[in-house]
Parts: sequence; structure tokens; C-alpha cells
Amino acid sequence: MQGRQVELLAAERSMSGRAPTYFRRWSIDRDPDEVLRPDEQYSTPWGAPDHGPCDKCQGAGATAYACRSCLEGGADRRCPACRGRVRFTGVCPACEGDGQIDRTTREGVSVFPSFQGLCRYIAERDADSAGFIAIELEGDLTGDVDLDADTGALLIRPTRVVGALPFEHAMTAWSRVGATRRVGAS
Repeated sequence: MQGRQVELLAAERSMSGRAPTYFRRWSIDRDPDEVLRPDEQYSTPWGAPDHGPCDKCQGAGATAYACRSCLEGGADRRCPACRGRVRFTGVCPACEGDGQIDRTTREGVSVFPSFQGLCRYIAERDADSAGFIAIELEGDLTGDVDLDADTGALLIRPTRVVGALPFEHAMTAWSRVGATRRVGAS
């Protein structure tokens, strides 16, 4: 499945009343069903977890949010990450508003509400897509806050793996519709 096919599939699920789906990067060397194991359902930062003064908000306790899924697909009131606000200021998700990062393990699997939002997030971080796939998941929001909630990332407890596709195809499809766009330009 590629770009437009994923959009149509997600729209069809939405209109059919099926459970909402979310998208995540996953190592090609691992079985996607492993994400359903309870011991896999937590989120930590990429790299070593940093504790101390918050580098995301510089200790202010609030930061700018820009939902990658709605930046790509347009404002959507049904978006679980931003409810269609797209850009706004909110409590910093990394320090939870107190200016100090002290909780870097969060309950749930980090996901994006849209395939395009995930692709934009990965591209903006110049993260390697070789050796990864994009997996589509059904699941329930955990109520915890993702460390990158300011980008539109959410935490879910996955209940089903809906599908997977090579991440190279995902990034290629995304690059055709906006890889040069950055957060400052919508």
C-alpha cells in the first residue's frame, strides 16, 4: 500500500464505523505482533533518556504544538491529537509543565493518527527508514502523554495489528507530497 491507498483505506474505516487506527515505525527484523505484548507497551525517548532541565520548553513549562497529521491532511476536529486546532501552545509534554524532565518512560506505544503525520515526523528528525516498516494499529488511548505530544504523537495500548508496509515506500510516498515542508510552513 502506498500514500493514496493508505488515505483511502483510513477514510473507508472512518466512514464504516471501524475502530480508529494509528501508525508507528517498527523494525523489519521484528514480528509486528510483538507490539501487542504487554511488556512492549511503553514508550521511551530515542537514545538515552535525559533527566534534568527541560530542553523542549527551556524550563517555561509550555511549548508550541503542531500536529503533524493535521499539518499534512488539513485540520480535522476528529483528530485525537489536536481536535483540529493544529497549532497551539500547551503544557510541555516532556517536563509535564514543571520545567524538569524526570519521567521518560510512558504508558503505551507511541503512534501518530495518520500515516502522513508519522512520515513527516520521521523525515523532520532525519531518522533512518532503512530496516523499518510502518505498521498500522488499532488500540485504545492510554491517557498518558507522549514525550513528543507537541508533534501530534499519542500513546495507545494496541489491540490489533491491521497491516504493515515497507517504510521506504512510506517515505517515498510522503516525499512526493511535502518532504521539503517544515513546521514553520503549513
